[in-house]
Amino acid sequence: MTEENYKYRTSDLFLRNQFNGVGKFDIPEIPKSNFSDDTLENLLLIGFDKINTDQSNYERMVHFFLYDYKFENIWKKPDEYVEKLKKYKAVLSPDFSMYIEMNKALQLYNTFRNRWCGAYLASKDIKVIPTVNWGDENTFEFCFDGIPKGSIVAVSTYMVREHNNHADQKDFFMKGYEEMLRRIEPSKIICYSEPFPEMQGDIIYVDYELSGWKYLNKESLDLPLHN
Repeated sequence: MTEENYKYRTSDLFLRNQFNGVGKFDIPEIPKSNFSDDTLENLLLIGFDKINTDQSNYERMVHFFLYDYKFENIWKKPDEYVEKLKKYKAVLSPDFSMYIEMNKALQLYNTFRNRWCGAYLASKDIKVIPTVNWGDENTFEFCFDGIPKGSIVAVSTYMVREHNNHADQKDFFMKGYEEMLRRIEPSKIICYSEPFPEMQGDIIYVDYELSGWKYLNKESLDLPLHN
């Protein structure tokens, strides 16, 4: 084995084994981050796909509620984004897809990637909030692992609401949401897009439209922002 091959074979970014795992599948754990109530007031997000051109919205949190291809590089080359992400208030862990039609092995892999990226960014002194996602009930054995009880978590209702070509998937969403409440007992839940009336918990509603690209200019917002 050449030295080059040895370095590749033993590198942390190849093995992804630098964090202690929890649960049956050794999912990396994202440490809790603490925020004051003032920090979470009037909260807005910014998509990861906008951070390379953004120069003024550092009071927002970075989200990954995007098509996966727009943020694959946070998994492949995480170090390239650390300094940029440090400028923001916090980062939600990457929302790699958990479509119910996916092979279960891919759902498990995407849960691992979500938590590994979150743990990695946290190890670089970035405040990270776990994004929680699930498939059908068969994913419940792993999709909530790696999130300590009492954490602040993030979810999105946008893709499960009826709009455009999306059918209403509220029943599917609520099964996973209620299981999340039971297993994680989150202290607060950041909800990107309007919550369903049935959702319980201390929910922080984040307006989908105001977090979009049309409102990245602070002057276009009619609300106070907190640093």
